[in-house]
Amino acid sequence: MAVTIRRLEEFDATEGFDCGDEPLNNYLRRHAWINQQKSSIGVSYVAVDEAAPGTVLGYFTLAASSIPRDRLPKKLVRGLPSYDLPLILLARLAVDKRFAGRGMGRALLAEAFRISLQVADEIGCRCMVTDAYRDKISWYAKYGFVPIDGAGENGPQKMFLDLRTIRATLQNS
Repeated sequence: MAVTIRRLEEFDATEGFDCGDEPLNNYLRRHAWINQQKSSIGVSYVAVDEAAPGTVLGYFTLAASSIPRDRLPKKLVRGLPSYDLPLILLARLAVDKRFAGRGMGRALLAEAFRISLQVADEIGCRCMVTDAYRDKISWYAKYGFVPIDGAGENGPQKMFLDLRTIRATLQNS
């Protein structure tokens, strides 16, 4: 199967998407296009099978955000200004259950990293954050995300990734 990752388009087939998590399904089906085109509050990218264009296999959403410097690990923000730091928010990432376990999540995350590095070069940005579901913390950790303060006991875990980590990894590969 040949897969392309690109920006969400208005007539992509999102209704059949099922990652097993209703809020993630609902966001893609009902809000992603509106937020992207009309509200400009996030851009969603979809993985589609080239043999069935428009059928969404997985997706992620990126948005601009900021975080108070004191919420991040001290060793990672030494030398940075004391005001809120601009960042890229990995707002959502999901893979349809039919395609789970095939590296689709890793491919989506790699594309999110590529876009984030490009954006950081253009506008100035140092890090990426995400709110990881508790059962996905170790998955994000293997890609360099570290937990930070700001999660409720049962809620998602806010995780941080310094974009310099991604750059260093790419330069060494």
